[in-house]
Amino acid sequence: MLPLRKRLSYKQAKWALVLILLLSLSMSALQIFVDWQEEKATIQSQVMSTLYIAENAATEAAYLLDEGLAKKVLTGLMRSGSFYKTRLEDDLGNELASTYRPLQPMFLRGLSEKVFKELPQDFRLTLMRNAHLSVGTVIVSIDSGAVTNAFLRRNIRLISTSLLSAFLLGAAMFILFYLQISRPLSRLIDQLSWLEKDGNDPVQLQFKQTAREDELGILARTITALWHKRRKVETELAKSEAYFKAVLHQSSESMLLANLKGQILDCNGEACRLLAYDKSALLTLKIQQIDFDHTPERLKEWAERSQGEAKVYETNYRRSNGIDFPVEVCGNIITLDHEAHFLASFRDITQRKLDQEQVQFLAYYDALTNLPNRRFLNQNIENVITTAQDNDHVGGLLFIDLDRFKSINDSMGHHVGDALLVETSKRLMACLSEADIAVRMGGDEFVLLIPMLGRTFEEAQSKVTLLAETLLSQLSKVFRLEQTDLFISASIGISLFPFEGANDAQILRQADTAMYEAKESGRNAYRFYRQEMQQQVAERAKLEKALHSAIGNNEFYLEYQPQVNQDGQLIGFEALIRWFNDELGLVPPNRFIPVAEEVGLIYGVGNWVLDNVCQQLKAWQDIGLPPTFKGVAINISPYQFVKESFVESVCDVIARSEVDSSLLDLEITEGMLVENIASVAEKMWQLKEHNIRFSIDDFGTGYSSLRYLQHFPITQLKIDQSFVRDLTSDPQSHVIINTIVSMATHMNLSVLAEGVEHQVEKDILENMGCSKYQGYFFSKPVKADTATQYLSGDITFPLQSQNA
Repeated sequence: MLPLRKRLSYKQAKWALVLILLLSLSMSALQIFVDWQEEKATIQSQVMSTLYIAENAATEAAYLLDEGLAKKVLTGLMRSGSFYKTRLEDDLGNELASTYRPLQPMFLRGLSEKVFKELPQDFRLTLMRNAHLSVGTVIVSIDSGAVTNAFLRRNIRLISTSLLSAFLLGAAMFILFYLQISRPLSRLIDQLSWLEKDGNDPVQLQFKQTAREDELGILARTITALWHKRRKVETELAKSEAYFKAVLHQSSESMLLANLKGQILDCNGEACRLLAYDKSALLTLKIQQIDFDHTPERLKEWAERSQGEAKVYETNYRRSNGIDFPVEVCGNIITLDHEAHFLASFRDITQRKLDQEQVQFLAYYDALTNLPNRRFLNQNIENVITTAQDNDHVGGLLFIDLDRFKSINDSMGHHVGDALLVETSKRLMACLSEADIAVRMGGDEFVLLIPMLGRTFEEAQSKVTLLAETLLSQLSKVFRLEQTDLFISASIGISLFPFEGANDAQILRQADTAMYEAKESGRNAYRFYRQEMQQQVAERAKLEKALHSAIGNNEFYLEYQPQVNQDGQLIGFEALIRWFNDELGLVPPNRFIPVAEEVGLIYGVGNWVLDNVCQQLKAWQDIGLPPTFKGVAINISPYQFVKESFVESVCDVIARSEVDSSLLDLEITEGMLVENIASVAEKMWQLKEHNIRFSIDDFGTGYSSLRYLQHFPITQLKIDQSFVRDLTSDPQSHVIINTIVSMATHMNLSVLAEGVEHQVEKDILENMGCSKYQGYFFSKPVKADTATQYLSGDITFPLQSQNA
């Protein structure tokens, strides 16, 4: 039970009484003030009226200087009771008569004197005869207590009545508030207190006040509804908690729950197993003892920035034995009991990392000699050329081919040939500095990339000549293999860079050409590439000029190479651009596409391809497509893809042609995925919303990461034709393709092999699990009319005419 002073009715009545008293006193004060002003005017008026009554008699007495008459006039004035002293003076101020009586004691005299201190105490009346002659003055002093006594008593009664009314009204309001508000509220509180003390909450709750139609009734009904809603919410929360614990402890994923201070609050058995901790020991740790980067500051920052979105990232966790291992974590900030918590599910990706490293090594290094391979050279030579241009120095590339290696390999066996290649690579490396790069191109071909030879071509030529002679000398020495002495020689072609318009393909081609000249000159020699350099520059200028007008002159056309499944059914086409110029003839794409990219014409060429493919697809779509047909693949240049308006351009072409966008498969390269991850991902997901598919072209030759592949909308990997071409001669190609197919299967991606030219290659690929193919074995690229026939007829690939 609440004390009286804390009850709502008491507080309401108290403040109501205070307000009423203030209002009553304020109104009474206003009324007294007004009454007081009126009373002063009345008193002055009455005094002057009394004086005017005696004015004539007083004037006569003053004029005649009659003291007896003056005395009678003043005595008459004293009878009014308002004066206690009177005086009559002649015109010279001499007293004719005066009267006085003592002030009678009065209860309110002191109050009267304070209240009416502004009231004049003396009144004077000048006596005039014939309106022109002043004969004297009557002076009276008023008795303020006598004249104001009635006013004071009247206003004291007014104030007393107001105060009494205020107290009576306050008491009435207290009783009213108590009966209408405080008592019902007290009963409501008693019922709620009973619920609070009851250990077993009742299933149903009903307050007596719910029948009321006022605010208390609404409050009672609202509390009843909220109570039942609370019970329902508690039940749902209990179910959610049970579900959360079931998910946490029964999940096959390793899971941890921690607060934002990093303290681990819960975990499941998989987490204990993976981290090699007992659950009791793990719950004593903080998350940063497992992941050193996951500090409380980072958790709090993440909680402030995240909006309930899960974040997937890779890091290293530490087991109880102190060994770190790579994990993929899916972390999220969740709210439990109104507090933010960190929930992490993680998995061991050690094997994935090993697979990735294996793919990376097999793609960029030669398994026999451990030297970098052709793909490694292709990825790095451009940087070397650019550095030489920027630093104004000369580098060189040496193309080396072993003479008569094939005869040794055929006569003594591949194992001897392999051992000879290993020893050759060691001798080559012994002649180089740390900055130089030795590459095995394949077979018995090697390339040496020398980034820095000198500041001038003459200095570079002198140094590379000395190197070439040293290499020929070292390679001509005897090789002791399996108790057999072997002698070989080499032919070396040399190309110096940079020069105007130099690129990796030109430099390699020049060195290769020079190497063949060395062979033709008798082997065991070296040659510089010089004679055709100017001619190639002129040809490049001619090609660039013709390329500028190729679209306007309608010189481009498309061919479509079929893509088939393991049963030989047509499942799609790859659109291939062709260029025929009257002066240059048929120019291959690998010759004009790099030029178009370099001079900025690739945007127009790419848009032309996309527009024409969509128009052709629409035509095929209108005549009907076979059920196995999935669409047409289009190669997208990295320069075209990074353009800001790329997504808008693609969507515009699709809208204009009214083609089914799910029939488009855009082929991009691996390098594109890691150059601007955020921008590339955003564009790919935007196009994915339009049902456009993506494939990675020439997979295995770039810098791809399995982590990147997981976060891009990739549907297909295309195995580079270099792996397929080496299937029958290079066992490492088997390993690479097997790894790619296995990885794609686990990531739910399809795989298509390019460059299939023989039945044996198709059979090997099929046994590995690759069921989609493209290559000359099935069909060469064909023009649109032939492709239309393939779509319209019941055709199985390879075509019989091609098998014949």
